[in-house]
Amino acid sequence: MTRAEHIQALLEDYARQRTLNELDEQRRYNEAVAKVPRIAELRAESASLALNAMRSILDGRTAEDRAAVAANMKARGLAINAEIRGLLRQNGLPADALEPRYRCPVCRDTGYVGDAPARFCDCFEARLRLRQYEDGSMAGVDEQNFSKFDPEFIPEADGQRDKMVKARNMCARYADSFPATEYRNLLLTGEGGLGKTFLLNCIFERVTSRGFSAIRITAFRMFEAMRQQHVGNDDKYEGFSTLIEVPLLLIDDLGTEPMMRNITVEYLFTLLNERNAAKRHTVIATNLTPKQLMERYGERVSSRLLDKTICGSIQLKGKDLRQR
Repeated sequence: MTRAEHIQALLEDYARQRTLNELDEQRRYNEAVAKVPRIAELRAESASLALNAMRSILDGRTAEDRAAVAANMKARGLAINAEIRGLLRQNGLPADALEPRYRCPVCRDTGYVGDAPARFCDCFEARLRLRQYEDGSMAGVDEQNFSKFDPEFIPEADGQRDKMVKARNMCARYADSFPATEYRNLLLTGEGGLGKTFLLNCIFERVTSRGFSAIRITAFRMFEAMRQQHVGNDDKYEGFSTLIEVPLLLIDDLGTEPMMRNITVEYLFTLLNERNAAKRHTVIATNLTPKQLMERYGERVSSRLLDKTICGSIQLKGKDLRQR
């Protein structure tokens, strides 16, 4: 899916949520009126206040008359609200039982905030990142993309610069040919500070700029999605399913996530296995060697990480570029 398609899908989701909000509000109103019929009378009076006040204002001869009508309308509205809240409390209901309830009180589940031109609410942007882009914890693509690659920054000693240029070119071919890549998956390995995260971000930027959907996520955030899925205390949680279903998933720093029994290895296997079975693309950056991957995750997981029939491997070596 393209970014525009993700936005449209999210807007439809927000519209469905508003419908659910209205149904829930009506249900709570019906329950309250069944207990306290007087509430219906007060609500009806409240609804007619503005219309009656407007008529009175139009009939008013002086500015003082019109101001008095407005003041009386406001006072009566406040009195009605106070009486309704009091009746609710007296009958064992919360005082705010009839108030609108929103998933996001900032945008009121519209997805937009501000006056024209409105902008997307933070809640909408966060959901869009989860669907299409990132988890919010990684470097911006304006800082890390192929156009920012500078071979002069890389030491020439021991062929480090040449190897990094070859790795850059391989990653660029992968991103430019996606989804018809030579290898469906990529595994970037090597010690810290050699440019793995940079290359992963470059792939992400190039693929998404071409209109394809992708998510980049740190191993720790991936683990949090696994843990949330395992705990299962939110029926609407779809984070782990999104990681399985996104066309391109990029995982940074695999091996730094917590190792929790019945979660880490089991859900990582599920994630990789489901993605491989569906022929979805995955890019992983890790400081671990193939041997260490085997020791940490076992044969079932490592065999899916290291499958040479579908996974291209890029091994980086040399000096830590962050210490230059």
